[in-house]
Amino acid sequence: MPSSKLYVIGNGFDLWHGIPSSLAEFRHYMQSADLDVYRDVEEYLPVGENWCDLENALAKLDADMLTENLGHFMASYGADDWSDSGHHDFQYEVGNVVQRLSADLQRQFSIWVRKLPIPTRDNFTRRLLELEQQALYLTFNYTDTLSTLYGINTEQVLFIHGCAAKPQDELVLGHAWSPQLRRSLNDRSDIEEVDTRQIEANSIIDDYFSATFKNSEEIISQHSRSFDALNSIDQVIVLGHSLSTVDGAYFQALREQPSIAVAQWYIAVRTPEEWAEKHQLLTSFGVEANRVTPVQWENL
Repeated sequence: MPSSKLYVIGNGFDLWHGIPSSLAEFRHYMQSADLDVYRDVEEYLPVGENWCDLENALAKLDADMLTENLGHFMASYGADDWSDSGHHDFQYEVGNVVQRLSADLQRQFSIWVRKLPIPTRDNFTRRLLELEQQALYLTFNYTDTLSTLYGINTEQVLFIHGCAAKPQDELVLGHAWSPQLRRSLNDRSDIEEVDTRQIEANSIIDDYFSATFKNSEEIISQHSRSFDALNSIDQVIVLGHSLSTVDGAYFQALREQPSIAVAQWYIAVRTPEEWAEKHQLLTSFGVEANRVTPVQWENL
């Protein structure tokens, strides 16, 4: 019999179970794991307090500050110490920062996630009263908490951003601002007057925005069969998801499923005060306001 219940799981679910999976913990980890990456994130990305807005911040790299800080590597062609060997120094240094803020940050994030301690049924400190064994699960987490702590069959779980327990899985971290909607740094009327070294550096920075883009539409397409299988859902329970716009495309894709369009949504909240914001965010994704109900974590 098809399941009528869908759980949507976010990082708050792991945090509620005592897993140190906050971005504040990742920030702390980076201070010892890779100080160069840590410093570049602090310098060039508006990550917010304790890196709470890391994914959104990836789309807001301060390109002007980056090129200004590294401008001393772009020596004047007429300088006494000018040498052809230094023609690519500026671009090289810009590329190093871009590498640290994209591939290196992603690699360290994956390493950190795969080291997170996951509780088991023998050592958990707190646990929800019940999760339906036959329900379907869409998790934005990378951890296998659902199976280790609740015994949920992994075949019922869609790890939309990758599963840390599978070494071959790429763990997705990125912003939601499509590169196609962003103007290239070299798209300017005075481009013929710009130093070729700056043009090359701009191209490197443009590539950064593509490299850090979370292509949600492509991910949804790759998992279209899982989304299409949600044809008998009449309840959606959201546990620990911030409902951030960076994941808005996934909620809109859920909303497009005919059964979910008329389903009842239940949103776990820690306090009544956070309900208004979560309600507003969910309705901004197209969920009808009268179909959403708050539920205290303690009552789940």
